[in-house]
Amino acid sequence: MFEELVLPCYGTRLEKEVMPALRAAFFRKELEPLAELVRELALPDKKLQASIEEDYLAVRNHVLHGQVDYKGDGPLPEHWKQYIDRETNYFDLRHPKWTMDAEKMLIDLTVRAAVREGWEPRIQPTSPTRDGLVEHLLELKEKEPVAAPLIDKFLEGMPEWLQHNNAFTGGYLREDEVAALLEILEREKPRLLKELKTAPILSGWIAKLDEAQTAGIGLSWTVL
Repeated sequence: MFEELVLPCYGTRLEKEVMPALRAAFFRKELEPLAELVRELALPDKKLQASIEEDYLAVRNHVLHGQVDYKGDGPLPEHWKQYIDRETNYFDLRHPKWTMDAEKMLIDLTVRAAVREGWEPRIQPTSPTRDGLVEHLLELKEKEPVAAPLIDKFLEGMPEWLQHNNAFTGGYLREDEVAALLEILEREKPRLLKELKTAPILSGWIAKLDEAQTAGIGLSWTVL
């Protein structure tokens, strides 16, 4: 059984800077936006800084000398299928290394770089429950439809070409989206506590959103 971990994330940087730079590199062979992001880094964690510089060299090598073969839509594009017959689809889960290296660079720049000392990644329920955060969020979508677009983005917001078999898993929220979701849930909390089967998780989830808003960061998630 997996356990969800909620992590700090520079969501605005991911969406407005890192993802456009990766798309420019892989799909238009324009490396300068990504190179500029790396040149401007001044991280206190020198090991992470060195890791990001290695990430960039790996991406650069794929762009200049490799084969970027993404052509389809969906989490398993048509051209990544290995065998197809009438009864079974067998997918080649050894997704291209360029996909894995791109995802590693994105996570290093936006999730690992956002690490906060003392951050507790687990959501603590107020009473024993077998439900996890994913089940809670799926139920929240049903009970509070206005929150559904934000919840969907948090659950599955990474683009399909980064979703390989060893992928980070989660989506993300920008800093302003954290604030927007927090406002919705705080306003509806009394009703939701009565209606949700997964109600023991709600207070912990709201507290995590509030912690992120106070720190001025976005959120992402993965599994352990």
